[in-house]
Amino acid sequence: MIVEKLDIKKLAVLIVAFILAITAPFYVPEAFIYLIGLTFIFIILVVSWDVMVGYTGQANLGHTVFVGIGAYTAALLQVPSRFSASHTFAFLSAMPQAPIPVSIIMGGVMAGIVGLVIGVITLRLKGYYFALVTAVLPLVFMQTVFVWIDVFGGEEGFSIGLDRALGATTMGRYYIAFVLMIISVAIMLAIVKSSLGLKFKAIREDQEAAEAAGIDTVKYKLIAFLISSFFGGIGGAAIVHYRITISPEVYDIPLMLLIILAGVIGGLGTIYGPIIGGFLIYLAKNWWLRELVDRFLQGTHLPINDEVILYILLIIIAIFMPGGAFEEVRKRIKRD
Repeated sequence: MIVEKLDIKKLAVLIVAFILAITAPFYVPEAFIYLIGLTFIFIILVVSWDVMVGYTGQANLGHTVFVGIGAYTAALLQVPSRFSASHTFAFLSAMPQAPIPVSIIMGGVMAGIVGLVIGVITLRLKGYYFALVTAVLPLVFMQTVFVWIDVFGGEEGFSIGLDRALGATTMGRYYIAFVLMIISVAIMLAIVKSSLGLKFKAIREDQEAAEAAGIDTVKYKLIAFLISSFFGGIGGAAIVHYRITISPEVYDIPLMLLIILAGVIGGLGTIYGPIIGGFLIYLAKNWWLRELVDRFLQGTHLPINDEVILYILLIIIAIFMPGGAFEEVRKRIKRD
């Protein structure tokens, strides 16, 4: 009976959230609708990171590598003429402009291929060695943007053109981003709820015991890494088509820290937690937290901005609520 009640409550919350998301463009200002649409894509990034970190326990600190690869793949498929600046890849400049769905899927495929290669090389590492290697990767991949500046656009990046936007209007982009989030999260949820997800959890709980039980831990960590990188690439490609521009910030450390913060606050290894955490943290970072800081700390001359507050919050949550803030709240409600 308790399980049924919990399922009914969860279903009710999902239905209310769905109705609010569908109707939001009719009563929320357009500027905020644009931002919420980006939040949907950010949720894909957080949930895809959670598949690897939350379910297998492997600390991947370089998820933005796959976001960046997906983003630049999609951008170059929309403006293949940029390849003409490179002698090595000049032949690709003759490619036709890819349809938007193909561009997004190819962003995921390319990120998945790179994830597979990186995973084969690094996933035999244990403990903090894997975390250290992945932390360096975004810095390595970011250099390609500056080495082949004529192709990737360097610091300024480049635009793919208004006609290649995810939707013709802000509302159109919003709804497409929402559908893309629903599909991506539903697939990842189905995976972690399957027998595959049980093997991921077994590795997270006790890798040595999982190996003793006959689970090929390297194989299943690689599968999780592949899934995580694929959907990270999907999210990166979707960002390009949503904003119609690409720049090196998709590889950058602040984005990685924002993903980590959203996942940790929501609760790793839950899927639902990172959805909530991703929604709240992205809107806090890009909307109301900045306004609050400007309003209450203006004139104090303190070296504090919205990013500092978010990073302090990350440290507090990691120390006092390692299971995530929402998971902690849920447990206390159950006790009461």
